[in-house]
Amino acid sequence: MPDQPVIGLIHIGESQPSAQFLINQLTHSGYQVKQYHQDECDQLDVEINAFILNLYDNDVNIDDLIHRLSDQNVKIIFNDARISNELVGWNKNRWLRHVLHKIDQAHDILPQQVAQNSSSSGVDLTELGIESVWILAASIGGPESLIRFFKTLSGDEPILFLVVQHMDSEFSHMMEKQLNKNGVIPVKLAESGMQVAPSQAILIPVDEAIIIHEDGNLGVKDVNPDRMSTPCIDDVCFDMLENLSQVNMAIFSGMAKDGVKGATNVFENGGKVITQSADSCVVSAIAEEVRRLNMSLFDGDPESMAQYITESTSK
Repeated sequence: MPDQPVIGLIHIGESQPSAQFLINQLTHSGYQVKQYHQDECDQLDVEINAFILNLYDNDVNIDDLIHRLSDQNVKIIFNDARISNELVGWNKNRWLRHVLHKIDQAHDILPQQVAQNSSSSGVDLTELGIESVWILAASIGGPESLIRFFKTLSGDEPILFLVVQHMDSEFSHMMEKQLNKNGVIPVKLAESGMQVAPSQAILIPVDEAIIIHEDGNLGVKDVNPDRMSTPCIDDVCFDMLENLSQVNMAIFSGMAKDGVKGATNVFENGGKVITQSADSCVVSAIAEEVRRLNMSLFDGDPESMAQYITESTSK
Protein backbone atom coordinates (compact mmCIF):
# COMPACT_ATOMS: atom_id res chain seq x y z
CA MET A 1 0.00 0.00 0.00
CA PRO A 2 1.58 3.35 -1.04
CA ASP A 3 2.39 5.91 1.63
CA GLN A 4 -0.16 8.67 2.14
CA PRO A 5 0.86 12.03 0.65
CA VAL A 6 2.08 14.48 3.29
CA ILE A 7 1.01 18.12 3.65
CA GLY A 8 2.93 20.59 5.78
CA LEU A 9 0.88 23.03 7.86
CA ILE A 10 2.77 26.00 9.27
CA HIS A 11 1.09 28.10 11.97
CA ILE A 12 1.82 31.81 11.70
CA GLY A 13 0.71 32.91 15.15
CA GLU A 14 -1.31 30.73 17.53
CA SER A 15 -2.88 27.51 16.28
CA GLN A 16 -6.49 28.25 15.29
CA PRO A 17 -9.78 26.25 15.36
CA SER A 18 -10.05 26.33 11.58
CA ALA A 19 -6.57 24.78 11.35
CA GLN A 20 -7.66 21.78 13.42
CA PHE A 21 -10.78 21.45 11.29
CA LEU A 22 -8.59 21.55 8.17
CA ILE A 23 -6.26 18.89 9.58
CA ASN A 24 -9.19 16.58 10.29
CA GLN A 25 -10.58 17.01 6.79
CA LEU A 26 -7.20 16.53 5.12
CA THR A 27 -6.86 13.28 7.07
CA HIS A 28 -10.31 12.15 5.88
CA SER A 29 -9.22 12.97 2.33
CA GLY A 30 -6.21 10.65 2.55
CA TYR A 31 -3.38 12.98 3.60
CA GLN A 32 -0.93 12.99 6.49
CA VAL A 33 -0.34 16.40 8.06
CA LYS A 34 2.89 17.59 9.65
CA GLN A 35 2.53 20.74 11.74
CA TYR A 36 5.12 23.43 12.33
CA HIS A 37 5.31 26.93 13.84
CA GLN A 38 6.89 29.81 11.97
CA ASP A 39 10.03 29.65 14.12
CA GLU A 40 10.68 26.02 13.11
CA CYS A 41 11.48 26.67 9.45
CA ASP A 42 14.88 24.97 9.82
CA GLN A 43 13.07 21.74 10.78
CA LEU A 44 10.85 21.45 7.70
CA ASP A 45 10.72 18.05 6.03
CA VAL A 46 12.38 18.50 2.63
CA GLU A 47 10.33 15.60 1.22
CA ILE A 48 7.06 17.55 1.58
CA ASN A 49 6.04 19.21 -1.69
CA ALA A 50 3.07 21.30 -0.47
CA PHE A 51 2.83 23.60 2.55
CA ILE A 52 -0.17 25.51 3.91
CA LEU A 53 0.71 28.73 5.71
CA ASN A 54 -2.05 29.33 8.23
CA LEU A 55 -1.83 33.09 8.78
CA TYR A 56 -3.31 34.48 11.97
CA ASP A 57 -0.73 37.05 13.08
CA ASN A 58 -0.21 39.28 10.05
CA ASP A 59 2.49 41.30 11.82
CA VAL A 60 4.98 38.40 11.81
CA ASN A 61 7.73 38.71 9.21
CA ILE A 62 7.77 35.47 7.21
CA ASP A 63 10.16 36.51 4.42
CA ASP A 64 12.80 33.98 5.48
CA LEU A 65 10.20 31.22 5.57
CA ILE A 66 8.92 32.09 2.09
CA HIS A 67 12.48 32.13 0.72
CA ARG A 68 13.24 28.76 2.27
CA LEU A 69 10.08 27.20 0.83
CA SER A 70 10.74 28.75 -2.55
CA ASP A 71 14.25 27.29 -2.54
CA GLN A 72 12.70 23.86 -1.93
CA ASN A 73 10.51 24.45 -5.02
CA VAL A 74 7.33 23.45 -3.12
CA LYS A 75 3.73 24.51 -3.51
CA ILE A 76 2.84 27.30 -1.06
CA ILE A 77 -0.81 27.76 -0.09
CA PHE A 78 -1.81 30.77 1.99
CA ASN A 79 -4.81 30.63 4.32
CA ASP A 80 -6.17 33.58 6.29
CA ALA A 81 -7.16 32.00 9.61
CA ARG A 82 -9.00 35.13 10.77
CA ILE A 83 -11.46 34.62 7.92
CA SER A 84 -11.64 30.81 7.95
CA ASN A 85 -12.34 30.79 11.71
CA GLU A 86 -15.62 32.61 11.02
CA LEU A 87 -16.85 30.48 8.12
CA VAL A 88 -19.92 28.28 8.56
CA GLY A 89 -22.17 26.11 6.41
CA TRP A 90 -21.82 26.39 2.67
CA ASN A 91 -19.00 28.95 2.85
CA LYS A 92 -16.95 26.63 5.09
CA ASN A 93 -17.51 23.74 2.70
CA ARG A 94 -16.48 25.88 -0.27
CA TRP A 95 -13.31 27.09 1.50
CA LEU A 96 -12.31 23.49 2.24
CA ARG A 97 -12.84 22.39 -1.37
CA HIS A 98 -10.86 25.41 -2.53
CA VAL A 99 -7.88 24.48 -0.32
CA LEU A 100 -7.97 20.87 -1.54
CA HIS A 101 -8.12 22.03 -5.14
CA LYS A 102 -5.01 24.16 -4.56
CA ILE A 103 -3.20 21.11 -3.18
CA ASP A 104 -4.20 18.98 -6.16
CA GLN A 105 -6.39 20.13 -9.06
CA ALA A 106 -7.75 16.58 -9.32
CA HIS A 107 -9.87 17.34 -6.23
CA ASP A 108 -13.18 18.10 -7.91
CA ILE A 109 -15.19 16.81 -4.97
CA LEU A 110 -14.77 16.32 -1.25
CA PRO A 111 -14.16 13.60 -0.45
CA GLN A 112 -13.11 12.19 -3.84
CA GLN A 113 -13.70 8.60 -2.79
CA VAL A 114 -17.08 7.11 -1.98
CA ALA A 115 -17.90 6.08 1.57
CA GLN A 116 -15.01 4.51 3.49
CA ASN A 117 -16.92 1.23 3.58
CA SER A 118 -16.34 -0.91 0.49
CA SER A 119 -19.03 -3.49 1.24
CA SER A 120 -22.19 -3.48 -0.83
CA SER A 121 -24.33 -3.25 2.31
CA GLY A 122 -23.32 0.37 2.92
CA VAL A 123 -22.46 2.29 6.08
CA ASP A 124 -24.20 1.06 9.23
CA LEU A 125 -24.82 3.78 11.83
CA THR A 126 -26.26 1.58 14.60
CA GLU A 127 -23.07 1.82 16.68
CA LEU A 128 -23.75 5.56 16.89
CA GLY A 129 -27.22 4.89 18.31
CA ILE A 130 -28.95 5.54 14.96
CA GLU A 131 -31.39 2.72 14.22
CA SER A 132 -32.98 4.27 11.14
CA VAL A 133 -32.45 7.09 8.66
CA TRP A 134 -35.37 9.02 7.22
CA ILE A 135 -35.15 11.41 4.27
CA LEU A 136 -37.76 14.15 4.78
CA ALA A 137 -38.61 15.58 1.35
CA ALA A 138 -40.52 18.84 0.97
CA SER A 139 -41.16 21.79 -1.31
CA ILE A 140 -43.94 24.41 -1.17
CA GLY A 141 -45.57 24.32 2.28
CA GLY A 142 -42.81 22.09 3.58
CA PRO A 143 -41.39 24.20 6.43
CA GLU A 144 -44.73 24.45 8.23
CA SER A 145 -45.32 20.71 7.83
CA LEU A 146 -41.80 19.82 9.01
CA ILE A 147 -42.13 21.99 12.13
CA ARG A 148 -45.41 20.27 13.00
CA PHE A 149 -43.73 16.90 12.38
CA PHE A 150 -40.71 17.60 14.61
CA LYS A 151 -42.85 19.04 17.42
CA THR A 152 -44.65 15.69 17.75
CA LEU A 153 -41.42 13.82 18.50
CA SER A 154 -39.96 13.36 21.98
CA GLY A 155 -36.38 14.28 21.06
CA ASP A 156 -34.82 10.96 22.08
CA GLU A 157 -35.68 8.86 19.01
CA PRO A 158 -32.82 6.70 17.61
CA ILE A 159 -33.39 8.28 14.21
CA LEU A 160 -31.32 10.50 11.93
CA PHE A 161 -33.39 12.84 9.74
CA LEU A 162 -32.10 14.25 6.45
CA VAL A 163 -34.18 17.26 5.38
CA VAL A 164 -34.35 17.96 1.63
CA GLN A 165 -36.33 21.19 1.31
CA HIS A 166 -36.46 22.96 -2.06
CA MET A 167 -34.99 26.46 -1.62
CA ASP A 168 -32.52 28.95 -3.07
CA SER A 169 -28.98 29.07 -1.64
CA GLU A 170 -29.42 32.49 0.01
CA PHE A 171 -32.23 31.08 2.17
CA SER A 172 -30.27 28.11 3.59
CA HIS A 173 -29.45 29.67 6.97
CA MET A 174 -32.88 31.28 7.18
CA MET A 175 -34.41 27.83 6.60
CA GLU A 176 -32.21 26.32 9.31
CA LYS A 177 -33.36 29.01 11.74
CA GLN A 178 -37.01 28.57 10.79
CA LEU A 179 -37.01 24.79 11.18
CA ASN A 180 -35.35 25.07 14.59
CA LYS A 181 -38.51 26.77 15.83
CA ASN A 182 -39.81 23.24 16.41
CA GLY A 183 -37.92 23.26 19.73
CA VAL A 184 -37.51 19.46 19.89
CA ILE A 185 -35.24 18.21 17.12
CA PRO A 186 -32.12 20.32 16.39
CA VAL A 187 -31.77 21.13 12.70
CA LYS A 188 -28.27 21.81 11.38
CA LEU A 189 -27.15 22.81 7.91
CA ALA A 190 -24.75 20.13 6.64
CA GLU A 191 -21.07 21.00 7.09
CA SER A 192 -17.92 19.02 6.41
CA GLY A 193 -16.69 17.46 9.64
CA MET A 194 -20.07 17.50 11.36
CA GLN A 195 -20.83 14.41 13.44
CA VAL A 196 -24.25 12.86 12.89
CA ALA A 197 -26.26 11.76 15.91
CA PRO A 198 -29.68 10.31 16.75
CA SER A 199 -32.59 12.74 17.16
CA GLN A 200 -30.85 15.19 14.87
CA ALA A 201 -31.95 16.66 11.53
CA ILE A 202 -29.38 17.50 8.87
CA LEU A 203 -30.53 20.15 6.38
CA ILE A 204 -29.13 19.33 2.95
CA PRO A 205 -27.44 22.42 1.46
CA VAL A 206 -28.27 23.74 -1.99
CA ASP A 207 -24.78 23.65 -3.48
CA GLU A 208 -23.37 20.43 -2.02
CA ALA A 209 -24.40 16.82 -1.69
CA ILE A 210 -23.45 14.89 1.46
CA ILE A 211 -21.70 11.66 2.31
CA ILE A 212 -21.64 9.94 5.73
CA HIS A 213 -18.57 7.97 6.80
CA GLU A 214 -18.58 4.88 9.02
CA ASP A 215 -17.52 6.98 12.02
CA GLY A 216 -20.50 9.30 11.52
CA ASN A 217 -18.34 12.11 10.15
CA LEU A 218 -20.06 14.13 7.44
CA GLY A 219 -18.44 15.13 4.16
CA VAL A 220 -19.72 17.15 1.24
CA LYS A 221 -19.24 16.80 -2.50
CA ASP A 222 -20.26 18.66 -5.62
CA VAL A 223 -23.79 18.27 -6.91
CA ASN A 224 -25.07 17.11 -10.26
CA PRO A 225 -25.03 20.28 -12.43
CA ASP A 226 -28.08 19.07 -14.37
CA ARG A 227 -30.33 18.64 -11.33
CA MET A 228 -33.90 19.85 -11.72
CA SER A 229 -34.30 21.34 -8.24
CA THR A 230 -32.17 22.78 -5.43
CA PRO A 231 -31.48 20.68 -3.53
CA CYS A 232 -32.53 17.68 -5.62
CA ILE A 233 -34.59 15.09 -3.74
CA ASP A 234 -34.00 12.37 -6.34
CA ASP A 235 -30.23 12.87 -6.17
CA VAL A 236 -30.16 12.80 -2.35
CA CYS A 237 -32.10 9.53 -2.34
CA PHE A 238 -29.71 8.01 -4.88
CA ASP A 239 -26.63 9.18 -2.93
CA MET A 240 -27.92 7.89 0.40
CA LEU A 241 -28.90 4.51 -1.05
CA GLU A 242 -25.33 4.20 -2.31
CA ASN A 243 -23.93 5.41 1.01
CA LEU A 244 -26.04 3.80 3.76
CA SER A 245 -27.25 0.31 4.60
CA GLN A 246 -30.92 1.36 4.82
CA VAL A 247 -32.89 4.51 3.97
CA ASN A 248 -36.55 5.45 4.42
CA MET A 249 -38.47 8.43 3.07
CA ALA A 250 -41.30 10.72 4.21
CA ILE A 251 -42.81 13.03 1.58
CA PHE A 252 -44.35 16.29 2.74
CA SER A 253 -46.13 19.18 1.05
CA GLY A 254 -44.72 20.11 -2.33
CA MET A 255 -45.38 20.86 -5.98
CA ALA A 256 -42.88 19.18 -8.33
CA LYS A 257 -41.95 15.83 -9.79
CA ASP A 258 -38.60 15.83 -8.03
CA GLY A 259 -38.83 13.11 -5.40
CA VAL A 260 -40.89 10.55 -7.31
CA LYS A 261 -37.82 8.77 -8.73
CA GLY A 262 -36.18 9.01 -5.32
CA ALA A 263 -39.20 7.43 -3.63
CA THR A 264 -39.23 4.68 -6.25
CA ASN A 265 -35.56 3.90 -5.54
CA VAL A 266 -36.13 3.87 -1.77
CA PHE A 267 -39.21 1.65 -2.14
CA GLU A 268 -37.53 -0.80 -4.53
CA ASN A 269 -34.54 -1.09 -2.18
CA GLY A 270 -36.70 -2.16 0.75
CA GLY A 271 -37.12 1.19 2.50
CA LYS A 272 -40.37 2.55 3.91
CA VAL A 273 -42.10 5.40 2.06
CA ILE A 274 -44.87 7.45 3.68
CA THR A 275 -46.75 10.55 2.53
CA GLN A 276 -48.47 13.61 3.92
CA SER A 277 -52.21 13.53 3.29
CA ALA A 278 -53.64 15.83 0.62
CA ASP A 279 -55.97 17.62 3.03
CA SER A 280 -53.05 18.61 5.29
CA CYS A 281 -50.75 19.80 2.46
CA VAL A 282 -50.48 23.23 0.88
CA VAL A 283 -49.74 21.36 -2.36
CA SER A 284 -49.70 17.56 -2.61
CA ALA A 285 -48.31 16.95 -6.11
CA ILE A 286 -45.27 14.86 -5.06
CA ALA A 287 -47.17 12.83 -2.50
CA GLU A 288 -50.10 12.31 -4.88
CA GLU A 289 -47.87 10.76 -7.54
CA VAL A 290 -46.25 8.45 -4.98
CA ARG A 291 -49.69 7.38 -3.75
CA ARG A 292 -50.79 6.77 -7.34
CA LEU A 293 -47.84 4.40 -7.79
CA ASN A 294 -48.93 2.48 -4.66
CA MET A 295 -45.63 3.08 -2.86
CA SER A 296 -46.93 4.87 0.23
CA LEU A 297 -47.19 2.59 3.25
CA PHE A 298 -48.88 5.30 5.32
CA ASP A 299 -50.70 8.55 4.56
CA GLY A 300 -51.56 11.16 7.16
CA ASP A 301 -50.95 14.61 8.61
CA PRO A 302 -47.46 15.58 9.90
CA GLU A 303 -48.27 14.60 13.49
CA SER A 304 -49.46 11.10 12.54
CA MET A 305 -46.47 10.68 10.22
CA ALA A 306 -44.18 11.32 13.20
CA GLN A 307 -46.08 8.77 15.25
CA TYR A 308 -45.86 6.19 12.45
CA ILE A 309 -42.09 6.64 12.15
CA THR A 310 -41.59 6.41 15.93
CA GLU A 311 -43.70 3.26 16.21
CA SER A 312 -42.13 1.58 13.17
CA THR A 313 -38.64 2.25 14.54
CA SER A 314 -39.40 0.76 17.96
CA LYS A 315 -40.67 -2.54 16.52
